[in-house]
Amino acid sequence: MQHPFSVLKPEYTHLLAAMQVRPECQKLVDEVAVKLDGYKTRYQPVTNADGVPVVFIGPSFEREASSNFNLNPAQGWPLHSISKWIPHNGPFPNWQAAAIAAYRLNGLDKVGAANWTWELICYYGELFNGFGYRDFHHMHSPYLWGGTNIQTVGKYTADGKFDTNHMDEQLGIIPLARRMVDIDPTLALPAVPYVPAPPISSGIAAEPDADATWVQETINALGYEPPLMVDGNYGRDTKAAVESFQDSYGLDVDGIAGANTIAALRKALAASKDTV
Repeated sequence: MQHPFSVLKPEYTHLLAAMQVRPECQKLVDEVAVKLDGYKTRYQPVTNADGVPVVFIGPSFEREASSNFNLNPAQGWPLHSISKWIPHNGPFPNWQAAAIAAYRLNGLDKVGAANWTWELICYYGELFNGFGYRDFHHMHSPYLWGGTNIQTVGKYTADGKFDTNHMDEQLGIIPLARRMVDIDPTLALPAVPYVPAPPISSGIAAEPDADATWVQETINALGYEPPLMVDGNYGRDTKAAVESFQDSYGLDVDGIAGANTIAALRKALAASKDTV
């Protein structure tokens, strides 16, 4: 199903504002964004031809083909052969020709270099990969949000095959694109003023006695099952337990142990001790 950008834009605006890289993914986001930034001179001729920004080209090509310049940016297919999937394209003499054709095939060249916004990157990223996650599984696409708090479990593991228990381990294009701009502000979108990113959150409030270990110990003391491993690593299980606690206490469910959640954990812990 085709979705008009005007309908999806408010959703993208909301998700972009709420997005945070998961703590366990931050190092990988940094490393991949630095790698992609190093390839920007290879992306730039495509930007000059089609107007598609570097921060779309790099992350989407990483997602499609792990930045292998012998492969087609559209489908990750070898450049010098005809692609297997419809719409068929290729062969191409080089990566640049394949990239220009790929973005024109999807109408990205019609946006105009000066008109790109973060919402449009979300929209064309989802269009580029397909709306299957949205239409058939009612979830936000990991193609956009992999590695962030927006991502949920579920992945197309092969063409037409969806695994409800598989967590997509690839990074989404949005956290990579955002990090690329942080590293190199000259890559900022023409239509969007550059604003430096706030300091990266560790997932917990900045309180010396309320670190990840304290959160895990408190969650366990409150009887949540299964108990968390108390290792000081604010990973996926800890985040899920915090989300469960937030839901139980009527807090905003974001999996981040911020000031309100820390206060509620303290209150719940004190109440549990009073009943002993």
